[in-house]
Amino acid sequence: MSSSSQRKPVSSADHKAHDILEHGHRFKPPTDKPTATHGWRFWAVFISLSISAFLSALEGAVVSTALPSISRAVNAGENYIWMVNVYFLTSAAVQPLYSQLADIWGRRWPMIMALCIFALGSGIAGGSTSASMLIGGRTIQGLGAAGINVLVEIIICDLLPLRERGQFMGLMFVFIVLGSTCGPFLGGILVDRVSWRWVFYLNLPFCGLCLVLLLLFLRVKRPNSAQSTKESLKKVDFLGLFILCGAISSLLYALTYGGTRYDWSAPSIVVSFVMGIAGIALFFIYQVSPLCTHPAMPKALFRNRTSVAALLATFMQLMVSYVPLYFLPVYFQAVQRVSPSRSGVQIIPFSATFCVSGLVGGILVSKLGRFKGIHIVSFALQIISLGTFTLLDGNSTMAVWIILQLIIGWSVGMPNPSLLTAIQADIPDSLNAASTGAFAFVRSVATIFTVSVPAAVFVNRFDQLLTTTEVVRDPATQAALARGLAYEKASRDFINSFPQEIQDGIISLYELSLKRVWYVSIAFASAGFLFVLLEKNLVTREEKDTSQFELIQEHANNTDGNRAREPRVRDDKD
Repeated sequence: MSSSSQRKPVSSADHKAHDILEHGHRFKPPTDKPTATHGWRFWAVFISLSISAFLSALEGAVVSTALPSISRAVNAGENYIWMVNVYFLTSAAVQPLYSQLADIWGRRWPMIMALCIFALGSGIAGGSTSASMLIGGRTIQGLGAAGINVLVEIIICDLLPLRERGQFMGLMFVFIVLGSTCGPFLGGILVDRVSWRWVFYLNLPFCGLCLVLLLLFLRVKRPNSAQSTKESLKKVDFLGLFILCGAISSLLYALTYGGTRYDWSAPSIVVSFVMGIAGIALFFIYQVSPLCTHPAMPKALFRNRTSVAALLATFMQLMVSYVPLYFLPVYFQAVQRVSPSRSGVQIIPFSATFCVSGLVGGILVSKLGRFKGIHIVSFALQIISLGTFTLLDGNSTMAVWIILQLIIGWSVGMPNPSLLTAIQADIPDSLNAASTGAFAFVRSVATIFTVSVPAAVFVNRFDQLLTTTEVVRDPATQAALARGLAYEKASRDFINSFPQEIQDGIISLYELSLKRVWYVSIAFASAGFLFVLLEKNLVTREEKDTSQFELIQEHANNTDGNRAREPRVRDDKD
């Protein structure tokens, strides 16, 4: 028998500790629950899901270094930024839709549909002959990525009991981080050695492989329903989706053009920002109101203290996680004045520990059966390490910035795989899709903010210092660094082009501006620390509460319209 099948049933005391609300009633896990099996079909599905998650993360990052070449090739002009933003917009806005479709039609076909949409968008973007066509392709890519981001985690949650999810989420996290961190490097290589079109075409063979694996091996049960497609679609929260799309579009507009094309105080930026924040707040209010009969995020999720605390901690976690990845290069290139390639090497300690610590954190949660202690320690280390980042200057030694990177990398990676575990720890497995959709949505919204907010803080602080101090007096130099240009001018060659006195002044402005970024990051980490304190110190369930969406093993006709397999007890040799 598999290791999960040999586990002892949880005691009645454990069941009592996990009694939870479902549809207004006390929910108590049954004593006879199916357990996860890890045969070769499971691993085939897991590999295909991991590759899909890698591709989605890769497309969010690979365009960054290829963007100048792509923009020139299709004459994008000032619309170049939407080649990036539209991907994040669509991938964030429609995630709640996929979680509802997964509950209505099962997991298999929505996942396959999402992967096909992603591949279609990749093909259109790669074959683009104009900026509009490329932005359209990226829009379709984002629609597919939204489903991938949600459904890979929903399926993993369905196939595994809560206790085992951490280690597999940690392994999945490795693929996601690799996609995010390798994306810029891979994009540069493809542009230099092949063509910018292969930034998008590269996805196609891997999407084909994943589709074959999913079609062959992802045969899972789906809800039995006699309802027509028209009746089923009435359960989708289209009004909430409309509110969400409008809110995220407004936010992206404000964050894209604020401080660059327009001042942050410009009416269009202020109105867009306020409407975006108000729209997201309205979406959540609507979800819990009586007006929403089929919410994408059910009320039971928001009534649970641990779930809400973990969702808020997830947002704060993402607001901290990628700040070192984007602003340590600014420190290395502008303050320590090293080359871009050298800067990429010097940030390896953070990238490596960020990747590995997620896997370690997931394994620890699976072995210990608890997550709160790991969350508390991780956020505390974030606060401490970010606090010491404020001491970095041009005289900081290699040993100092390596140690600081190891600490921050470890602290932001450790809690990532178990935040979803915390969200689901006190709710039934029947809410897997809804809770995973909420988790993915919060994470995607945070991803929109995670770079734009620190960047806005950095730019505003730099511009403030530029005009209120006399460190840099030359008007031409001020013009070259003002209105958002300081970030892109953070290079050794630019700074060394000035006399020594001006060089020292520019470096001091970068040091002070980066300190403000670290201070803001400390505030986010501190908020996350307070939120995880509100989590209950729960023991994770060792067995699944439901077999509704598990892999089908024996040949039989199923409700998914395929010849498939019925569940049976199997051992590791199967």
